[in-house]
Amino acid sequence: MEVALSLTLMPAQPAWLHRVDDICRELDSLPRPWLERADIEALLRVRRRRAQQILEACSTAQVGSSSVTTPEALAAHLRRMASGTDAEYELRRREKVGQALSDLRRTWTSQPRVVVEAPVQVASQKLRDLPEGVELSPGCITVRFSSPQEALERLLALAMAIGNDLQEFQETIGPGSGD
Repeated sequence: MEVALSLTLMPAQPAWLHRVDDICRELDSLPRPWLERADIEALLRVRRRRAQQILEACSTAQVGSSSVTTPEALAAHLRRMASGTDAEYELRRREKVGQALSDLRRTWTSQPRVVVEAPVQVASQKLRDLPEGVELSPGCITVRFSSPQEALERLLALAMAIGNDLQEFQETIGPGSGD
């Protein structure tokens, strides 16, 4: 089974885009008449540089060397950004990615990949009953096979045997176990 996922990488889009209405309501309830860069960082959950870029676009005053804006001006700017075609594209892109991931998960869970078909007796495999071609000695594990499928079957048998008796395995291949 082969599953292909193709996504086009696009420039970073605002992660806060889907929350613009909640953000604007929060702006309406702020007790201060102005906002600075740090406020925008916290509100939009963006980094310093992105907050500065947004602030520059809607700055209403200068306090010392810092720009500030009003909650109303920021809300208007965010709504303009959210109503643009880039915003619409980003929302559609996120929906497509979500759908692609859902499809992949559904395919993966409905058709689990089987690498090796194992007989039931492999689950109770013992080290003393390993298949022909699998040999253990101190410091050495040898697996001989004539086909890739046979290799997988023998490796699975070895893994199951080790899991069923780890202590015996350690004693068999450990240093000094052949003395």
